[in-house]
Amino acid sequence: MTDPKAARALAARLVAVGDFTRLQIVAEIAAHGPVTVGVVAERLGVPMVNMSQHLKMLRQAGILADQKLGRHVEYRFAPGVFIPPATADELGTLHFGAWRISIGRKKGK
Repeated sequence: MTDPKAARALAARLVAVGDFTRLQIVAEIAAHGPVTVGVVAERLGVPMVNMSQHLKMLRQAGILADQKLGRHVEYRFAPGVFIPPATADELGTLHFGAWRISIGRKKGK
């Protein structure tokens, strides 16, 4: 990778998914589809104010996109970022250009 702009974008995405809570958010959306702040905050046991900041970082990194639905904002994967699962052992794959991150299922699920 020789393009500095592409390298910075990749680094931002890797930093974004490098946090435990944000990694859980990505897995939650891979498993269950789009979510609102309140829903994912409740599922993961994270205060809504903290969850909003995590979702913002994932959106700014280009991993998530948001859509206003009435009074709520729904978060989903940005176009081209998520590849659906190829096998039953995975939830899908994050696609970051030449880089891929496979999201595995929890054992027993």
